Amino acid sequence: MNGKKLLSRLKDFDPELWDLLDENTQRQKSMLTLIPTDSAASPFSSYLKGSTLGNDFIGHYSFEHRSRAEILAVNRACKLFNAEHAIVRTGNLIAASRVVLQALMKNGDTIMSFNLRKKEHCTGEQMKYNFVKFSIEPDTFRLDVEKVRKLAIFRRPKMIIYSPVNYPHNIDYKKLREIADEVGAILWVDIGQNSGLVAAKEIDSPVPYADVVTFASSDALHGPQSGIILCKKKFADILEKTIIDTGHASMKKNVLAALAVTFREAACDEYKDYARQIILNARALEKGLKNAKADVLCSPTENHLVLVRLNARQNPKATVEKLAEGKLLVKAETLMTSQENISYPVLRLSSLDPTTRGLYEEDMFTVGQTLGEFLKSPQDSRSIKAVGEIIKDLVETLPIFSEEWLPGAEVAHEVDSDLMFKALVYGTV
Repeated sequence: MNGKKLLSRLKDFDPELWDLLDENTQRQKSMLTLIPTDSAASPFSSYLKGSTLGNDFIGHYSFEHRSRAEILAVNRACKLFNAEHAIVRTGNLIAASRVVLQALMKNGDTIMSFNLRKKEHCTGEQMKYNFVKFSIEPDTFRLDVEKVRKLAIFRRPKMIIYSPVNYPHNIDYKKLREIADEVGAILWVDIGQNSGLVAAKEIDSPVPYADVVTFASSDALHGPQSGIILCKKKFADILEKTIIDTGHASMKKNVLAALAVTFREAACDEYKDYARQIILNARALEKGLKNAKADVLCSPTENHLVLVRLNARQNPKATVEKLAEGKLLVKAETLMTSQENISYPVLRLSSLDPTTRGLYEEDMFTVGQTLGEFLKSPQDSRSIKAVGEIIKDLVETLPIFSEEWLPGAEVAHEVDSDLMFKALVYGTV
C-alpha cells in the first residue's frame, strides 16, 4: 500500500486521531523549542521503531538469552562510550534511575547528590535514603570541588551522584572519582542531555571514572524513549538482577533495533558535525541574550545549556506561557546553590532542537536577542506578537529533522513527511 493511500484511509477511518496527528505535526513545525528534553527522533530510529520488528514477541526474560537486536544495541553502546557494560532494557530514564538506586543502595544509606538529583525518583518504603545536597557557589556560580570533598569526608556517603542538567560547565570527573574513592562511595553520573556531546567526544566523558553512567536515548541522541545504564563490570550482575526483579525484563525488537541504529548514527561524521554545531549554537544563543542585556548565569556555556535569570517581578509560569503564545517554548526552573537560602529563578535553555532542525549561529543569535528583549519588555500582546513574527520567519521553512544530520544524505532537505508517517505507522517505505 502506498503512503498516500494509507494516509487517506486513516483519515477516513479515524478522523479524531488524524486531527491529533496533523495538529501535533503542525505544532512542531510552527514552533521553536529551547526545552532541553525536546528534540526530534532520527528518521532511521523512527522507521525501525515503526517497522515489522514490532510484531515479534520476545518470550525470554533472562540475560542469558538475548535477541540479535539487543546484542547489537549493547555492543554499539559499549563501543560508542567505551564502556565495560551496557544495559538497554529500561523504557525510560526514571526507570533506569530507580534500578540503579534499588540495586546499589539500602534504606537509610546516605547519598550525596548534585542539586538533590534523583531524589525525586525515590518513592515507596523500599527507597528511603538520606540525601545530602552539594551545589554551585552563589558568588562564583561554579562547583567548588574541594568543598565537595570536605562535605563527603564529613558525611561519608555510600553514593555520590552528579547530574549536570542545570549546569552549563564541564567538570573534572577524575577529581570526583578521587573523592568517591577517599570515602568509599559509588560514583554515579547521569549525563542527561550532554550524552550526545560525550558520544561525539566534544566534551569529556565520565565513563572512565564513574561506576555507573545513565542517560536517555532520546533528545540529544535522537533515539527512541529509553533509559540506558553503563557500568563497570563488577556492578553488571546486581544491576541485571534488579532489572529482572523489578519487571524490566525485555523490550520489543523494534525498540532495541531503534536503539542499535541510534548508537551507530552517533558514531558517524554527520553526528559529530551536529554535536559541534550544538555548542556553537549555544554560544550564539548566549551572545544574543547578552546583547539584549539579559542576565545570563554560569556564563560562558561549555555545552548545550544556557541559563537566563528572571527578575523578581517576573512570574516564571506566566513568562513561559506568554512565550509559548509567541511560538517559543522554554522551561522555567530554580537554580539551586550551596546556600539553602539562595536560589535563582531561571529559564533553562538548550540549543539541541534548534540545531536538529537546521538553525545556525546567526539564527540562534537572533533567537537569543529576541528572547532577551522580550524579558525586558512589558510582556504584553504587542511584545508576544513581535516574538511570534520573528519565530515564524525562522521556522516556517524548517524541517522537524534536518536531513543534513542523517548519515549518507547527499543533499540536505526536509525529510518527506509521507515517508516519516509510513515509517512510524506502517513500517515500510
